[in-house]
Amino acid sequence: MKIGLMYSMQAPARFGVRTVDLYRESLAQIAWVDEHAPGVDSVWLTEHHGFADGYMASPMVIAGAVAARTCRLRIAQGIVLLPLYGHPLRLAEDSAAIDLLSGGRFELGVGMGYRQDEFDAFGMELRTRKGRFDEGLDIIERAFTGERFSYEGRYYDAMGAILTPQPVQQPIPIWLGAATPVARRRIVDRNHNLLISLLTDIHHTKAQFDEFRAAGGTGRTALIRECWIGDVSEVLPHLHYTYREVYAPPNAMFAVRDPDGRRRQITDAADPFYDSPEFWTDRFIIGDAATVAAEIARYRDELGIDELVLRLAHPGVSHERQMQALRDLSEDVLPRLA
Repeated sequence: MKIGLMYSMQAPARFGVRTVDLYRESLAQIAWVDEHAPGVDSVWLTEHHGFADGYMASPMVIAGAVAARTCRLRIAQGIVLLPLYGHPLRLAEDSAAIDLLSGGRFELGVGMGYRQDEFDAFGMELRTRKGRFDEGLDIIERAFTGERFSYEGRYYDAMGAILTPQPVQQPIPIWLGAATPVARRRIVDRNHNLLISLLTDIHHTKAQFDEFRAAGGTGRTALIRECWIGDVSEVLPHLHYTYREVYAPPNAMFAVRDPDGRRRQITDAADPFYDSPEFWTDRFIIGDAATVAAEIARYRDELGIDELVLRLAHPGVSHERQMQALRDLSEDVLPRLA
């Protein structure tokens, strides 16, 4: 199982973080990992729009900067919001450019988006997201063949189009996010790779990957997890910020089982669930180096996934503390998995 790192480039003012510093420091961290952490295989970027903390809105631009600062790491998108990107042929062209800049290290992850306010900001109706996504993915797939093609859709047309210059990889790998059985079926049908995000616990996550494989999925599989090497109290304020505010209900809701055995969804950001061990246990990977290594091994053995993507760059954590966590990961955690 390979190990990746996720960056979202968030600079919440309450923690005294400036975006300009965060960008410089994050690129320095990634460059350090590229040179000094051979056990880490990839860096993953993500996308949202309109957040006060500057949540990364231009991940393809950042990917180009990462390509220029690294020599070894794979550079993956987890994920680009395809309907909001503009014409999908342009996304294919930008992907080819990053692949060329990196010498063939780029992987494109795409999703359809889910937040009403983001679609409002771009003047689009949320109900069009699936149609835009499906057509956009059709065009990207055809562009990645390297052949000239035409396409007529409801949302996008392409007449006599061809992707040039061609990327190094033929084709560039494509990852799709999927939170439902229908979405996972789409990935199986298109023969792409499956990326599962942060919210599910390990048991629910295993069911998702098992279902994907049972349906005939042959693509690679990856999972994103929050991670911290240290005491949970140190990182809990930053996790509270992320899940009580940034991913707050109803945009992201945890499903938990109460003491009486009934399953319920967390719909209130003030719910005491966020202060309980149930919030982070079996869902996030947090503890000392030995505990984190054991949990990573557990995910590897129980899920059988190809890549585990860890977020150590929690919004608001200082550059110095993040660097220490990266050193701990490289020098004390990953060697225990050998």
